[in-house]
Amino acid sequence: MKLAPLGTSPPETTRPDPAAHAAAEAVPEQGRACSGPDRQRRIERVMAIVALALIAAAWVAGEHRARRSVMPAIQAAVPEAADFSRTDGVFAAWEDRDRSRLLGYVALGTADGYGGPLTLAVAVSAEGQVLNVVVADHKETGAWFDRVSRRGLPGALAGKSWDDAFVVGRDLDTVTGATVTVDAMARAVADGSQAVARAMGLPVNEAPPAPVRFGLLELTVLLLLGLVLLSYRYAFPHRKLLRWGTMLTGLLLLGFIYNSPLTLTYMARAVLGYWPSWRTDLHFYLLVVGVPAIILIARKNPYCQWFCPFGAAQECLGAVGGARSREPARLRPWLRWLPRTLALGALLLGVYLRSPGQAGYEVFGTLFGLVGGTTQFALLGLVIVASLFVLRPWCRYLCPVGAVLDFLRMLRDWAVESRGPSTRATAPVGTGPAAPGRHCRWPGG
Repeated sequence: MKLAPLGTSPPETTRPDPAAHAAAEAVPEQGRACSGPDRQRRIERVMAIVALALIAAAWVAGEHRARRSVMPAIQAAVPEAADFSRTDGVFAAWEDRDRSRLLGYVALGTADGYGGPLTLAVAVSAEGQVLNVVVADHKETGAWFDRVSRRGLPGALAGKSWDDAFVVGRDLDTVTGATVTVDAMARAVADGSQAVARAMGLPVNEAPPAPVRFGLLELTVLLLLGLVLLSYRYAFPHRKLLRWGTMLTGLLLLGFIYNSPLTLTYMARAVLGYWPSWRTDLHFYLLVVGVPAIILIARKNPYCQWFCPFGAAQECLGAVGGARSREPARLRPWLRWLPRTLALGALLLGVYLRSPGQAGYEVFGTLFGLVGGTTQFALLGLVIVASLFVLRPWCRYLCPVGAVLDFLRMLRDWAVESRGPSTRATAPVGTGPAAPGRHCRWPGG
C-alpha cells in the first residue's frame, strides 16, 4: 500500500454520480432513438435517386418512341389522295400516282394546349380554304379532349379560310371548361393553313405577339402567394382566420370559377419541356415556378395547406363531419409512400407517352368541371364521404401534387445538409443531451 506524503490528505475515493450516470446513459438511448429516422432518411434519399433515374430513363425512351411518322395523319386529312409530294414542310395531295390532278395541300399546324403541344394535319384547297382537319398528336387530358371531340372539333373548322381570324367565341363556339383546348385547335388550324398559304405565295399577315393575359385568375394566385409569404414573415394575430380566407378564395376562384389548380399535368409539362407562352399562361408560371421556389427558399409549402381548392373542399367537409387524423402513428411514415408511389408511376407514364394529360389521375376536374369517367366520379364520391370523417384523405393518401412538393422539400433539406456539418442530435455546450423532438426527425414529425 502506497502512503501519501506527509502533510497531504489521502486521495478521495471517486463515487459514481447517479445523475451523471443517467445522463450518460441517455445519450446512447437517444442515438438509438434517432437511428430509425436516420435510416428512413437514407431510404428516402436512395429512393429519390432511383426516382430521378427512372424519370430520366422514361424521358429518353419516350423521346425515341415519339419519333414516328406523321404520314397517317397527312393521309387521313385527304383520304382520297393516292400520292403525296413534300416541299418545304407542305404536302401536295394528288389524285393518282401520275400526279396529274392536284386535290389540295396538307400542312401540320401546332399550338399550345392544356397538356402541351397540339398538332393538327390541316388540308387546304388551292384557293386557301380549309378542307379537313385531323388530329396528328395531342397531350390533353382524355376526358376533356373527348368533350371537345363530341362538339365536332376540330372538324368543324373546315370551311374557314387561311386569312380568317379564328377567334374562339366569334368564329367558332367554345366548349365549357375546355376553352384552352378549343383555342389551341383554332390557332393550330390557323398555323397550318397559313403555312400552305405561304407555300402558294399568298399574302399572310403575321399575327402580332399575344397580349399579356393578366386577369382575375393571375391576380388571385399572385395575391395568395403574397399573403402566404407575409404569414411566414410576420406573426398574425388571426392566422387561422387568414388561412380559412385563403382556402375559401382558392376553392371559389381556382376551383369552381376557373378550374385551374396546380396539377400533376402541369408538373409533367415542366419535366417534358412543354412550357407555354408566359404571355398567355402566366398563372402556369406562378404555380409551377412560384410554389416550388418558395419551398426551396423557405422550406414551407405555400399551396397545399393554404389555397389548394381541392384541399379546401375536403377541409370544409371535415369541418361539417368532425373529421380528424385517424391513422396509427407507427404507420404514418409508411403511408407516406402511397401517394409518392402513385405520383411516380403517373409521372413516368406521362413522360414516356409524351402526354402530360396521361399523368393526371386527380379528380379535381371531376369536382370543379363535372367531367370524367365512371371511375373518376366513383373515386370522387369516396373521397367526399371519407372527408367527413378523415381529415383530408385525398391529400394524405392519394394526392400526387403534395408528394412532388414534399419530394422537392426533401431535396432542399439534403442540399442544405450537404453544405455543412449536421447539427441533428447535438446539444449546445453546457445544455446537456439533445431533447427528443427538437433535433431528431421523428417518424411522422
